[in-house]
Amino acid sequence: MGVITGVAGGMIRDVLAREIPMVLQREIYATACITGGILYTGSLALGIAPLLATLFGMLGTFILRVAAIRWHLSLPAFSLNR
Repeated sequence: MGVITGVAGGMIRDVLAREIPMVLQREIYATACITGGILYTGSLALGIAPLLATLFGMLGTFILRVAAIRWHLSLPAFSLNR
């Protein structure tokens, strides 16, 4: 729910500001959130305590986002040009 809210809100903001939505650019931010959610859910499925699962999810999200900023990691960008 948080990823959907964040992405949709960001897209609405960018459209109203007449900018290309961040989701369609190369930034890794929604992917980091999805990764954190997968880590959290997977940890719970493995029987890890909820507090520790939460920390795993948060740490995974943080590490991926910091790594993307530090080493300029990016995803393929959407382009209208072929």
